[in-house]
Amino acid sequence: MPSKGRAPEGVAQAPSADSLDEQAVALDLYRIMRTIRTLETVIEKMHHDGRMIGSFHSSVGQEAAAAGVCLGLRRTDLVTSTHRGHGHAVAKDVPLVGIFAELLGRLGGVSGGRGGSMHLHHRESGFLGENAIVGGGLPLAAGAAWARRRQGRDDIAVAFTGDGAAGQGVFHETLRLARHWSSPCLFVAENNGLAHSMPSKDMFGDPGSIARMVDAMGMPARFVDGRDVFNVHRVAIELIAEVRQGRPAFLECLVFRVRPHSLSDPDYRYRPKDSGAQWLDSNDPLLRLKALCGDLGAEFDAMDAEIPVIVETARQEAEAMVATPPAAATEHIYSTPGLGPDGPA
Repeated sequence: MPSKGRAPEGVAQAPSADSLDEQAVALDLYRIMRTIRTLETVIEKMHHDGRMIGSFHSSVGQEAAAAGVCLGLRRTDLVTSTHRGHGHAVAKDVPLVGIFAELLGRLGGVSGGRGGSMHLHHRESGFLGENAIVGGGLPLAAGAAWARRRQGRDDIAVAFTGDGAAGQGVFHETLRLARHWSSPCLFVAENNGLAHSMPSKDMFGDPGSIARMVDAMGMPARFVDGRDVFNVHRVAIELIAEVRQGRPAFLECLVFRVRPHSLSDPDYRYRPKDSGAQWLDSNDPLLRLKALCGDLGAEFDAMDAEIPVIVETARQEAEAMVATPPAAATEHIYSTPGLGPDGPA
């Protein structure tokens, strides 16, 4: 997003009516967020209807973090994620059919129907996968980024994680080693206020505290309001430019966990009932973007009509695929070196 004419950080400002570039960015951001929201709501219904196996961790309400960061990446850049990673997969252009097929246990799934909701993986898109451990993807991204730099390339990696990861040793070890080795990795912590049922504020302090802690390690760190996709994108591309020069950086993005930790989690036991729905009513990042860009209302409405059809078509195509047989569990156990989003090395 061009920074010319932008408001100070934390203050939202719509793109000017005569700025075609900024309007195009706004439409791209909205398309990604609307696709994530639609996919997540369809998956939620699939889960409730018993049409998929395993748990499901929704990122409804957190779409601006995935869209704002990933829109600034190249296809050859790499991304790792957490158990709450469908939005990151969509934002990195992982095929919707492959995502649905994975959730449904079909051979056409992005992980061959073996991984399910928490282990989506698609090398061709540069999506190195989700991880059931919230901080588990951090060293994978930092190592992959360092390897690309050793190959003389200027690709970077982005490691999405949650606030809870900041309480794990691997978080601090990876960040310190990435800084020492100059690994071109952007670490993005989506602070949704809860490490499962523990309030993040009780663990780390007010929002922004994790970024301040990382900054004290000597790594550039920023904090951004995750409701404002324009600002997320602006800050992300500034950090991405730094990281592409070989300097790791950190972004704490304040979001909110609208749904329970997983759909079977009785979150009413540790937070007010319907708190997620109440937050979404007044903080929905999609509605905020629409309000900022009133002159794009017709384009937004067209996407609202088009995207559910695209998502449903992908779901139906995936459901018609062949189920992954039990014998497939012994296949593809070892990785194939040299494969990646840009093909054989």
